[in-house]
Amino acid sequence: MANSEVSICNMALLRLGQSRISSLTQSGLEAELSNVYYGATLEELLTDYEWPFAIERRSLAASSSTNLTDFYYKYAIPSQCLRILTFLDGDDFSEVTDEWFIEGAFVYANRGPGYIKYISNITNPALFTQPFVEALALRIAIKMCIKMTQDQSLMNMLYQEYAVAMQSAMGLSGANSHAEPAATTLWSE
Repeated sequence: MANSEVSICNMALLRLGQSRISSLTQSGLEAELSNVYYGATLEELLTDYEWPFAIERRSLAASSSTNLTDFYYKYAIPSQCLRILTFLDGDDFSEVTDEWFIEGAFVYANRGPGYIKYISNITNPALFTQPFVEALALRIAIKMCIKMTQDQSLMNMLYQEYAVAMQSAMGLSGANSHAEPAATTLWSE
């Protein structure tokens, strides 16, 4: 079964011992709170960790607005960008550790062309990994817990489950990662 916003919210509701919903827009407290918390919680969780499915690289569009800094280039941040992980050198796409900063909706840099590696606002639940879905459902349940159950001990238990789910998800992400490609050398070296 493919993940959906409703199925993820139903996972959260079931953790709270609440009734399932069929739509985020239906009447009732379950749907109302699901609708309130789903989008914001999704963005929070995406930005909290470098989820491999949400990492993208992209060239930046130079901004035509006035640059009032000492930096040579001003680039517009893509609308789907939740968090920039690093600025990339346009020649070899290596990470640039200095000579760039973010201010407002722009990246300023002394290098061009501009490329970034970033966390994208992935909203299609079919693209989420199962460990991410589990962590998202738990985080939504935590936010809804007191409002729906007034049970502090249940909320504490959900926090513990969430911490375990995040450790597991981060471990799986790390296990599925590969080292950066080794630098190539000449045969004569």
